[in-house]
Amino acid sequence: MKIEKVASSVIVMAFVIALLVIGKPLLVPLFLAIVIWYVITSINEWVRKPEWINRYVPNSLSLLISSVLIIGVLFLLGNVVAQNIEMMRTNAPSYRVNIEQQLQRILIHLGLEKQYNLSSLAHEFNLNDYMGQLINSITGMAQKAVLILIYVIFLLIEQHTFPRKIAALNWTRERTDHFKLILRQANSAIKTYLSVKTGASILTAFLSFLVLYFIGVDFPVFWAFLIFLLNYIPTVGSIVATFFPSVVALVQFDTLGPFFAVFIIITGLQFLIGSFLEPRLLGNSLNISPFVIILSLVLWGLIWGVVGMLLCVPLTVIMIIVMAQFPNTRAIAILLSRNGKMGEVK
Repeated sequence: MKIEKVASSVIVMAFVIALLVIGKPLLVPLFLAIVIWYVITSINEWVRKPEWINRYVPNSLSLLISSVLIIGVLFLLGNVVAQNIEMMRTNAPSYRVNIEQQLQRILIHLGLEKQYNLSSLAHEFNLNDYMGQLINSITGMAQKAVLILIYVIFLLIEQHTFPRKIAALNWTRERTDHFKLILRQANSAIKTYLSVKTGASILTAFLSFLVLYFIGVDFPVFWAFLIFLLNYIPTVGSIVATFFPSVVALVQFDTLGPFFAVFIIITGLQFLIGSFLEPRLLGNSLNISPFVIILSLVLWGLIWGVVGMLLCVPLTVIMIIVMAQFPNTRAIAILLSRNGKMGEVK
């Protein structure tokens, strides 16, 4: 009997993973829209906390203001990113000489006498293919932005019907309370994670911008935004976020001093904020094992790429909370948790 249960569980898991992979073109924009909708509604709740706003300002008006604010910020950031990418493409030829000089200098230090130039290096490592893939990815994201915006608008329009739909299911009071408990726990954990992670990412991006600006690295606003975005990817994100501006400093300047300054200072900021500030603020609110975070990063990255890596922590936290509420999956939730304490099943 146990073997049959295990076999059926494996089959279900394989089916779900296959569905996530096959449905990626539909599910990725949908989940991004849900995240944006969740952020908008959370900001709206925060705006309406003062009693006088809750009394005199209609919820529809505050929700509209929150929506315009978030969507406007996203489009502004998208415009800044597009402009910086175009400027980098324009300035790329000016980096060519510095790249060859730095490459030759490194080869000499390594004791290699072979002469390389940028074109031969690009040919050997197929850098042109990688650049093409990057441009195609950016274009694809821009095309999905319209679809995501449509999803967000319809979620905002229909969100007031959610309580009525739950009531129309005619669940027992116990089952309804159980469902609301799951929603409260997931909402509390995700809200804590997003608020702490966003605050830490903004702080890291701002300090990194100051470092890049005073050192004189090109496009400091763009690199600060990239650092902010990549900080949502556990572990790997901070490494990649440090790598890109460091490489730009390496190819922009004639000396290695700016490169080492950018690399050391930004790595130090990432370490201090990520290893000391974030854990203190998060505490045990997520209750997820660090090893599980790494596994979820790899799994969701394989399934949904960069978007999966960005959303891996919230998705895994929700899975653990949901599985902890049912006897058949509670053991899995305990194994995935940090301390094994999941509370009682209601």
